Amino acid sequence: MRRQDLPALTSLRFFAAFAIVIFHFFSEIKDFPHWVFQTLSEGVSFFYVLSGFILCYNYPALTERKSFWVARFARIWPVHLVTLILSLLAVPWISQLGHASWRFTLPANLLLVQAWIPIKGSMLSFNGVSWSLCVEAYFYFCFPWLLILFQRLGGPCLLATSFTQGILCVFVGQFIFNWPNEYTSFFPACRLFEFVLGMYICRLWQKRAPNEPISPMHEYLSVATCLVLVMVIGTLVLKETGRLPLIPWLATEISALSFAWIIWSFAHHTGPISRLLSAPLAVQLGQISFSLYMFHQISLRFFLNRGYADSMPLPVFFIIYLVLSMAGAYLLFYAVENPARHWIIGAYRRAMGKPTRGAEKVNLSSS
Repeated sequence: MRRQDLPALTSLRFFAAFAIVIFHFFSEIKDFPHWVFQTLSEGVSFFYVLSGFILCYNYPALTERKSFWVARFARIWPVHLVTLILSLLAVPWISQLGHASWRFTLPANLLLVQAWIPIKGSMLSFNGVSWSLCVEAYFYFCFPWLLILFQRLGGPCLLATSFTQGILCVFVGQFIFNWPNEYTSFFPACRLFEFVLGMYICRLWQKRAPNEPISPMHEYLSVATCLVLVMVIGTLVLKETGRLPLIPWLATEISALSFAWIIWSFAHHTGPISRLLSAPLAVQLGQISFSLYMFHQISLRFFLNRGYADSMPLPVFFIIYLVLSMAGAYLLFYAVENPARHWIIGAYRRAMGKPTRGAEKVNLSSS
């Protein structure tokens, strides 16, 4: 049975993706205070927490791991492949990387393993934002066993275990292999706590009963807390990074707690903000958020690589960048993401001899 849609959470995805769109523009174009970068870049962490929540909601019990992995593959890989090709067309990566390097990084990108390789030229090669898909793929692979561990160990124990795993990965990377701070943000095993946190919040929400009303103040307080927390943490990271390399990672994990509160609050759908986010236009923007996230940096680098940005005022370039990114996202969603996802899932079910009627329908807020 298809589970109830959570439209407010779908719409929130757009705001997280849009934060990354703004972040990449100003990080490439204009010098801004470092805490602004840190604040906006936390949108990726929101996606990870939401992913854990939605997968736990849509798959309370998982009996067919292969079907699950096929559905997850259909969710991310077609868009990844198309945007990888577009990035090759937009920027002369082959000449920049060198003959030996692109022969190594291109297969790594195709297989979504580039973020496991602690080399900047690999982690952020081609369509740089695709590093986060390596992290998602890691979550997808682990999810069937995380469900089992969740049932056997309980949510708090699994949270503590995933947090400890993150600390160990950061420690090994930074103190033994001397990774720069940003590498731990990209390395998949360092981000598992955020995904497990989303699973835990989903279980708490389900225990309370989704239809049990909560105070609308939860929505206001969760958003306000999130905004303040990520700004304070961003400033702290700027001041303390050189003293304690663990701080950037800890800052991200603490920020994830505020995202978990937002998701829990808006999943109840009892306040005016969630009702506003349930409007059809807001939901549609949320649906194209993944395509927007995957396409926007390509459009930005296309203009920058050809020097177009130097020939126009910054506000004009910014508007053109937003319009092109949104138009590309709509096209990518309706021409690639949605039909490819349905076709792959349908083809798999036909190959397995399963009924395909309605099989391709997915929850609107599925991650």
